[in-house]
Amino acid sequence: MKVAIIGSGVSGLACAFRLNQLGIKPTIFEKRSIIGEAINLYGMHLNCFNLFTNNPLKFFEKEYNLKIAPMRPIKKITMYSGNKKITVKGGNLGCIFKRGPGFDSLERQLFDKVDAFFCFDVCVMPSIIDEIRKEFDAVVVATGGSDIPKHFDLMKSELIIQVRSGLIEGRFEPCQVFSWMKTGYSNDLYVCLIPVNENRAVITLLADDITPDELDYKWKKMIITENITNKILQTWDHEYRGGRLKMNQLGNLYFIGNAGGLTDDFMGFGIINGIISGIFAADAIVKRTDYQKSIQTILDRIDKIHNFKLLAEKSGKDIWKYMTGIVGFPGIRGIIYRKSLVKFYHIGGLIENLIKE
Repeated sequence: MKVAIIGSGVSGLACAFRLNQLGIKPTIFEKRSIIGEAINLYGMHLNCFNLFTNNPLKFFEKEYNLKIAPMRPIKKITMYSGNKKITVKGGNLGCIFKRGPGFDSLERQLFDKVDAFFCFDVCVMPSIIDEIRKEFDAVVVATGGSDIPKHFDLMKSELIIQVRSGLIEGRFEPCQVFSWMKTGYSNDLYVCLIPVNENRAVITLLADDITPDELDYKWKKMIITENITNKILQTWDHEYRGGRLKMNQLGNLYFIGNAGGLTDDFMGFGIINGIISGIFAADAIVKRTDYQKSIQTILDRIDKIHNFKLLAEKSGKDIWKYMTGIVGFPGIRGIIYRKSLVKFYHIGGLIENLIKE
């Protein structure tokens, strides 16, 4: 069986890993000369955003013998919304991942476990997908973007986000992350700060409904508003294009990770969903399982988390600040963040009623 994977990010490499286990050596097309992102990035995942299991890393190891090592656990989260400040402490609230081509990145960990025919510096344009579909028994789209889904008229909704990250100097607790929700500079999204080590951190601004030209103004406004005096060593910009799809399989085409709409548009968490969607796509190709059915629960829960974004768009800052205060109430924050007995998709389901009112 001949299988092609377009994209060598997390979801594409996870798919290749599972295909190897099932006896298939795939061909991977990557538009860059390296795997994953062009630069080292840092991402996080919070346990309260788990969508299919309470401990996905243990799940991957137990069910698929896939061992993934995060940079470090998250033991402290500080959130700001308006003049509200909420801090949550716990032994394991989530984890931080290093992304990109670095030797200890998530992509590198997966790459080292994969046996594939790699075709670097090959940009697969939507216009030639049909030719690739004829050559291969199955084609997995793991591009991290919406170009190919749009080509096949599969987009149910599209989201374009301008992102700027900056590497800053300072004194940081390596296991503490920060977020600023719904601000005048991020519109309906947020800012997060993730430590690289005790002396450096990456602060990232995500803003929707703006153009790339407006990003510089928003960034400067954030620096002034939050009185960030840390030395900024470098910055880099990125335009995120994602959304939700009408369907995730079209004949022998399988859409996984962000290309499959498996990144939530509220906090932008998609690492874990990308990995499991790649695994499920491999199972569907080789074992003939129902891929759409395999990921449907995750998609439904992403839709519920989407209600947070809808509420942010509909409400004023005071309402959003009020909600942050409720979620951060001592008893509630323990249930949500420390024990993860209530997930954000549960709350998102309740928010749906507020949006309709």
